[in-house]
Parts: sequence; C-alpha cells; structure tokens
Amino acid sequence: CLPSSHPYLYVTNTAQYQNRLMVYDPKQNKWLSRSPMPQRRVYHSMAAVQRKLYVLGGNDLDYNNDRILVRHIDFYNIDTDQWTRCSFNMLTGQNEAGVAVHNGRIYLVGGYSIWTNEPFACIQVLDVSKEGKEEVFYGPTLPFASNGIAACFLPAPYFTCPNLQTLQVPHHKIGTI
Repeated sequence: CLPSSHPYLYVTNTAQYQNRLMVYDPKQNKWLSRSPMPQRRVYHSMAAVQRKLYVLGGNDLDYNNDRILVRHIDFYNIDTDQWTRCSFNMLTGQNEAGVAVHNGRIYLVGGYSIWTNEPFACIQVLDVSKEGKEEVFYGPTLPFASNGIAACFLPAPYFTCPNLQTLQVPHHKIGTI
C-alpha cells in the first residue's frame, strides 16, 4: 500500500462500465492500479471519509444489457487495498449526482433516474461517522431538480460567527479609518 502520510488522488471512470480503481503516486509520478471495485458502475459518485473511499449510486448492465440501478454502497479501505459492501443501501438510485462531505456524512445531491430520465431534487445523506451505526436518510430537498451538480461545504459566513464579528470593520466606517 501507499504511505498514509501523503494525500493521493484516487479515480474511477464514470463514463464507461468498469470497476477499475487507479491512484496517482506523486513520488513515482505515475498511476497505479488498485483492487477493482466489486461491481462495475457508470455515472456513480465517490467520497472519502475516515480513510475510506465510498462509491455510491450509478448503474450497471444486467445479463440482457439492460441498465440497472446500483443502490448498494461499496467502500475501499486505502490501508488494506480491500473493498467491502456496506450492509445498508441507498434509499433510491442516483446517477450523475453531486457529492459533498461534512462531519462524517456524505451528501449525494441531485442526479437523475435511469427509469424516467428525469432529474432529481433529492439529497441522500450517508452518515458513516459511527462505525456499526451507519445510516442513510433523506436530507433537505433542492430548490430545483438537476443532474451533474457540483457540491461542497464551506465555513459559515462571518456574520453567523459571533467571535469573528468584532474583527470585521463595518462598511459604513471604512472611509473614516
């Protein structure tokens, strides 16, 4: 396995039905293959929490080459180079969903249904903060339905943090300083 002190870039191909996982090693300046995912997926999302890489959503092809939703969640342990299937599933399948991570929770945002080809406004939250007590639940609903969403968390604005307000210079006093 790779040293744990350096951040590495892990990638899967979301545009082709593959189960390949690659990692970029900056010391060697090359891409290395890792253990393949248990199931190939396309249009899935990935997120890293607590040294584990979670793969969520997407779809695959069945034996008739019909698309099927992938609702189960697999995670990759970067220390052991092994995949594990979670004992819980997503509430609904989501393709091309955005993903953001905050406080041990993965937020799967928007996406679309392969059955209706309609975009989603839902947010599914995967809470992996407590081992053995993981759960999936619906978060707030987006104000619009969309696939291909980008999502992230940022610190709260300064005006919501009382300790920082006193450090800000009021706009109406800037000219008088």
